[in-house]
Amino acid sequence: MGGRSFAIVCAIGALAVAGCADHGSYTVIWAFPDFDAAHVAAGCGMHGVDSIHVTGRSDSGDGETATALCTSGQLSHSVSVGNWTLFVHQVDVRGREVDPADANGAPAPAMATVAVGKDADFPADPSPVVLMPRPACNDGIDNDGDGRVDLDDPDCADANGTSESPPP
Repeated sequence: MGGRSFAIVCAIGALAVAGCADHGSYTVIWAFPDFDAAHVAAGCGMHGVDSIHVTGRSDSGDGETATALCTSGQLSHSVSVGNWTLFVHQVDVRGREVDPADANGAPAPAMATVAVGKDADFPADPSPVVLMPRPACNDGIDNDGDGRVDLDDPDCADANGTSESPPP
């Protein structure tokens, strides 16, 4: 009986310690500039985005990674209390990150900074992260409905490769 009592005491101690851990949660909401948060599902498909991958780091050095289908429009996740810098990556159906590029050609995911308090969502009413769509000739979508996608479409043959657009 001594071993069983010891195991029960250890289990209660572990639960007590876990209950005292400083954890909270964050919520990231996203939308495309041409779609509001209520129409995220349509925006995801129109821009060749299948899921959203969130990575981040807290001021104390903790790491974070979480993934959600783009169509949900938001992701909530539990993390330790602190100030977090989160990067919101767009992912295509093949699982590749498809973030737009910055002026130097490097991937430029959307960024959000959030404060996470114990047992609460901070901020209480988060602002949507605006996801920048890829150019029409590099989004994996047949934007003009002619059966040809991106560089296989003659409409994408201009100098900057951004002329494929939906029909009026």
